[in-house]
Amino acid sequence: MSETPSQVKSEGFLEGLIELFAGLEDYRSPYAPTIQPPDNLIQELVQNASFKSGLVSATCSLPPGPLGILSILPELMFLYRIQGHLILDIAALYGKEVQVTKELLLYCLFKHGGAHVFRKIIEESSLKILIRPTTVKVFQTLLEKLGLMISKSLIRKQFARWIPIGGAVVTGTFAYYDTKRVGKTAMELFSKEIHAEEIQELLESQ
Repeated sequence: MSETPSQVKSEGFLEGLIELFAGLEDYRSPYAPTIQPPDNLIQELVQNASFKSGLVSATCSLPPGPLGILSILPELMFLYRIQGHLILDIAALYGKEVQVTKELLLYCLFKHGGAHVFRKIIEESSLKILIRPTTVKVFQTLLEKLGLMISKSLIRKQFARWIPIGGAVVTGTFAYYDTKRVGKTAMELFSKEIHAEEIQELLESQ
């Protein structure tokens, strides 16, 4: 049985995320906790990352038709890398870079488009973030759900590739505001107390 376009996109997305995490694990933020609240510096970082994301997306959308479509997945991974570095920089400014997990990275990247996907893994209150332990199977399921969700974004980008100039403006604007939302999520998250629930705690609560 041949694979559907959605399955192909989802699998490509999963492979891209694996490569993304491999790159982010080697990234060391140049920032350190500040004595004063880091809000102003974070806003500047978010603004710079948003402009960079918008420029990358718009540039990748300029080639029309099939040539432009081939650049969609690499474009997404490049955008997620920019956003991933932004998340790690924000975490570092709050002194919480060592607490960043793959689950938290995904949460910051995709919460605004699929908060329900993280319901069983991350619990957020006004003062605290609770991260529940995940098995390999649970994490794989999470990636698959995100892959299907991102497939819709890939379809929208395909349509935009057939619109000269105007498509580049649309995708660039979307990437700009998407990065803004990622930065806002990361800022709200790392300003709170982060608690990682241990496996034993989870078993005792069941």
